[in-house]
Amino acid sequence: MDFNINNLTEDEKFALLYGIMLGDGCISKYKSGGRKYIIFSISGDYYSDRSFYLKVLCPLIDSIRKNKKPIKIKERLGQGKLEIQFSDKELVTKFTKLGFPLGKKGTKLKIPKWFFQKNLVKQIIQGLFATDGSLVLTKNPNKYYPRLEVHLIAPKVINQTNKFLISKNIAGKVYECKRNKIDPRFKIVQKKFRVQINGKENLLLFNKKIGFANPKHKEKFLNFLRYSKEYDKNILGIPCNKHNFIRNKVKL
Repeated sequence: MDFNINNLTEDEKFALLYGIMLGDGCISKYKSGGRKYIIFSISGDYYSDRSFYLKVLCPLIDSIRKNKKPIKIKERLGQGKLEIQFSDKELVTKFTKLGFPLGKKGTKLKIPKWFFQKNLVKQIIQGLFATDGSLVLTKNPNKYYPRLEVHLIAPKVINQTNKFLISKNIAGKVYECKRNKIDPRFKIVQKKFRVQINGKENLLLFNKKIGFANPKHKEKFLNFLRYSKEYDKNILGIPCNKHNFIRNKVKL
């Protein structure tokens, strides 16, 4: 079933947007023609996030903002990204009252207590995973093995996310991301952290208890289930040392 924002309450919609902003969004302020402006900006991948922007993100923002001017997607093909920008004083006030910063988000971000008190952390994680999350499939050693990940420079958000998932019996761990090479042109290199959730059982629990808001993740999840079912069926009665041949026959 596709993710449908019409099934969400107003608070759940706001929490989903807040999670998206924790991932790929920012609130910026600038001056132009002697006037000050504050805008929301959200960016995603030009190719893989199009469906998410059209089916989820734009309808979500339009629903939250009621009868205001509909959101439009800006296509930045040269930069390989999609972008949404809009201004909304009421929404800025709501975000900043919860501690969301103006300008660079930095490393001190956290999921505010209000979302825990209102039982809205699920929607925060849906939004966070939809933007900064990924479903990775690796060979281990013959069958493809699923791994969910969320990457951020804000360790507090990562730890809060992991703790919440564990409370739902979704077993994850927090790691500091390894960096292969550091460009010497950058004087400051911020550490990056990730929540990593391994295995099919955890993947199924995540789908059931959290859910995928981004269609690209849902599609990959369903494709893995199809592959896993076909693989398991094909190896019945086949010796382990022959499983690699089965792997080559069953397409992901």
